[in-house]
Amino acid sequence: MTNDIFELLKENRGMLVDRWTTLTLQTYPTESAKFYSKEKNQFHNPVGHAMSKGLAEIFEAMLVGMDVQQIRPMLDSMVRIRAVQGFAPSNSLAFLLFIKKIIRDELGAEIQAKGLEQQLAAFEERVDGTLLVAFDVYAQCRQTLSDIKNSEFINRHVQLLKRANMVSEETRLS
Repeated sequence: MTNDIFELLKENRGMLVDRWTTLTLQTYPTESAKFYSKEKNQFHNPVGHAMSKGLAEIFEAMLVGMDVQQIRPMLDSMVRIRAVQGFAPSNSLAFLLFIKKIIRDELGAEIQAKGLEQQLAAFEERVDGTLLVAFDVYAQCRQTLSDIKNSEFINRHVQLLKRANMVSEETRLS
């Protein structure tokens, strides 16, 4: 019987990460969620693979107290996927907060019985810090997408103007 929240979370890591992954994948449309949950091959299911692998890595990093900036690369693939999928920003990143509810639902009674509420609050601060870093990653991804779209728009119009003989290389360079 442990009196440390981090030991309790480590003991229940598998169950917590599985529930976290399941809840995250359920944010997708029903058919997509079923596919992402069932297909285990990373090449057939890169989204499901990125989510399950990423959430396990992030959970472990939060357990050992890794600096949130060091967690950034772990967030990158998951946040990139969600940034291009048309989710609202809040929905794109809400999955990170699911772990708080899962811990309270699954371990709340034990946490309360052992008086670990303050330690849980410390872990939840790590979750919040991770969410803030994820927001930075998300904003950077959306900016990159916007830059790509703008560049494509300009390139298409330059090509149209060239075809219409309305622009030359000299004009374009100036």
